[in-house]
Amino acid sequence: MRADKDNPDKEGHHYALWGLIVGGVAFSFAVYRATSKALSKVFSAIGKTPNSPSADLALTPAPAVAPEPHGRDADRDIEPVSRSEFEDRQRVGLVFVVSAFSAAIAAGVGFLFVYWTGGSNMLLGGTLALSFGGLGAALVLWAHWLMREREAVEPREPLPSSTHEREDASKEFFAGERQIHRRKLLTGMTAAVLGTFAAIVISLLRSFGPPPASFMFPAVWKRGQRLVTGTGTRVSMDTLEVGSYVTVFPENSIGSVNAQTMLIRVAEQALRLPKERAGWAPMGYVAYSRVCTHAGCPVGEYETETDLLLCPCHQSTFAVLDAAQPTSGPAARALPQLPLYVDQDGYLCAGGDFTEPPGPGFWGMP
Repeated sequence: MRADKDNPDKEGHHYALWGLIVGGVAFSFAVYRATSKALSKVFSAIGKTPNSPSADLALTPAPAVAPEPHGRDADRDIEPVSRSEFEDRQRVGLVFVVSAFSAAIAAGVGFLFVYWTGGSNMLLGGTLALSFGGLGAALVLWAHWLMREREAVEPREPLPSSTHEREDASKEFFAGERQIHRRKLLTGMTAAVLGTFAAIVISLLRSFGPPPASFMFPAVWKRGQRLVTGTGTRVSMDTLEVGSYVTVFPENSIGSVNAQTMLIRVAEQALRLPKERAGWAPMGYVAYSRVCTHAGCPVGEYETETDLLLCPCHQSTFAVLDAAQPTSGPAARALPQLPLYVDQDGYLCAGGDFTEPPGPGFWGMP
């Protein structure tokens, strides 16, 4: 009936019933634990166990356990690696150590060869890394495969060693060192590696020297050389019109990368060259190196309306009328200018070499 369902007294009876069930389970578990402990004490007192084969058979006493060594006694009980096992390990380790030393020497010699022959930076870095890596691997293998080791850990307060103990330790150390096989071979390999690294360091000192002398800057153009086009045609006063240009070379060095020159004809009165270059542009002919001073790309475009030379690689621009000074882009130096004059036959000739070496900056040049 609905009245029974809504009766609060009946709902209270349900809670009481569940409480009695939980309490009974807890009480039963407590009784079980107490009984088990009591039985264990009884069987221990009479020296019998209920699971023994015979109730009358007394338990056999456990054998005495020897105390574990500690302190210095624990150190003395640690057995080192046997001599035969150590010698076998040395034979294998010797092969790896010598191989690592050989790799370090070979890579070091390779570094010296690449350095003195002007190889790439990638080869320099790679050979140097292999040389150092071989040396490091050899030292690690030496420590793990060729050295006798005994590990011992003993917590103790720091105390100074006696003279007798220090003498014993020294004797033990040197005795262990003499057990290394092929000692002369390893000493020779170590000396060879160190000698290779010494040669590398001494060689690198060459790169910290002063700037090169004048013999490092051979002349590109010489006074009196006539200007010719890529086909060998000589350039005269009538070859170009104002606003036009052509690539020229020395008469005897057609196609030379360092000597390639942009010859441009502009209005002579528009030029704004320094005073010392006033006579370098006869009839408005002005010549600049075609090698960009930023990254060495060929400057191959001329804008007639703005009188600018443009490098297509990184968009550096140079003002033709202002001695090829850079106006934008990454280039920091002006293009070297070539002095010009007209010979008695009416051909354009070089009045000397470029104002400075063509190409990107080097040896202190910006």
